[in-house]
Amino acid sequence: MCGWATTALVGDPLLLLAPLFFFVFFMLVAFGLGAPGRPEVLLPLVSLPPFDAFQDVVIIDLGTRGDLATWLLRVAMLLARTAAFGILLHLAVQRARDQLPSLGAAASFVRRRLSTIGFLELLSFAAFGVTLSLGADLNSTRDDAAIGTALLFGVLVLIGMFVSAAMEEVSAGTAVRRGLRRLVRRPLGHVGLVLLYGVGTNGLYRLASLGETGWPRALPLTLYSFVSSLLTMWFLLAFTRRQMMLDAEPTAAQPSGT
Repeated sequence: MCGWATTALVGDPLLLLAPLFFFVFFMLVAFGLGAPGRPEVLLPLVSLPPFDAFQDVVIIDLGTRGDLATWLLRVAMLLARTAAFGILLHLAVQRARDQLPSLGAAASFVRRRLSTIGFLELLSFAAFGVTLSLGADLNSTRDDAAIGTALLFGVLVLIGMFVSAAMEEVSAGTAVRRGLRRLVRRPLGHVGLVLLYGVGTNGLYRLASLGETGWPRALPLTLYSFVSSLLTMWFLLAFTRRQMMLDAEPTAAQPSGT
């Protein structure tokens, strides 16, 4: 599974360039919103829900704005995240089906299922983005560890819902039910991939900050941000491929002629 995802990622230019394009896009948006021009603001701009929702809330709250402007910006970022993550997700689904990834097909999927993906992003935003950012001390190591654990739990719960929505193009309620049912059915694989994503992200950050007593230097931290975007795409490829293989198991197990 992991080897297949690696080969799929490095073997298709679109799968490599799409997450990097969205990283640059959200970087420009973040700086346009008044976020300070420091590389740590970029961590991690292209990531899995609910990491992305938490990151957006924190960036928007860095500026001094009225309540109305803040919530309008949150809604705008939610819509942008819905489109961006929906495209990356559907590109992974196409590749998992051994199809040639098409940006046009992914954009068409987002248009068809904007309400479904948008609802799941809203769920991510409400349950983890806003909730975890309220009262959190982002400079506290203890809070940082607690937030990271909660976000990884959010990935574990949410990712199956997103994949169900993309693979089967079902309604939001059906995607939630099927995502939870698949999680209960084969939990160890879900947990393993989510933990691998967390360890990979944290390991890359430790590598970027190796030997630094304060914040890492700008270049290693910026490179980490780019590589973490590719790690997100890799995870989507691995998870969708695994889900597709699990869904095919009952059919493959049936005797011929039944």
